[in-house]
Amino acid sequence: MAVNPLSNRFAATGLRGGPKPKRLSRGLTVWLTALWMLMFASFTWLSFLSGVLVAVAVQLIFPLPRARNRVKPQLFATVWLAVRFVADMVRAAVHIAIVVATGRKFRCSIVRVDLNSREEIVLAIVAAMTNLVPGTIVVSIDRAHSRMYLHVFDLAWHGGVDAVRQAGIEQEQRVLKALGWEGQP
Repeated sequence: MAVNPLSNRFAATGLRGGPKPKRLSRGLTVWLTALWMLMFASFTWLSFLSGVLVAVAVQLIFPLPRARNRVKPQLFATVWLAVRFVADMVRAAVHIAIVVATGRKFRCSIVRVDLNSREEIVLAIVAAMTNLVPGTIVVSIDRAHSRMYLHVFDLAWHGGVDAVRQAGIEQEQRVLKALGWEGQP
């Protein structure tokens, strides 16, 4: 039986059932190039071209898995998410400063928040944003059941356990809207 010298080439390009070629993402290429340019803090054509080459090389060497859902960022929802997040951070920081300065008694608690989305990226974003708000720390994450366990500083100020749970669900909804996954639970 004769061996076709082109068969290996077809297999490498994904034809005839071989491995699929690696695809590059324009958005990720732009993002990685922008990060590269920020590292050098000045624009030159050489640094720009080397940034594009590095971005392409990174994607070929370390390919990311394809997202199941396409993210379609919503401008107004993202702005609202950012405004609300900054407001929550400022409000919580002022509250903690007042409690510390006055020496007022407070009660901390661990609260379980059951989220609706099964997407890991949504859970990661909600957990990261929750951690950045003073007075709330994510103690544990149960990815299988989409749950977060939060340590909450001054539970009464937050409005109790139900209010903390509701705030977590509302944060998740804002993240889903910002990502363009509004109808996805």
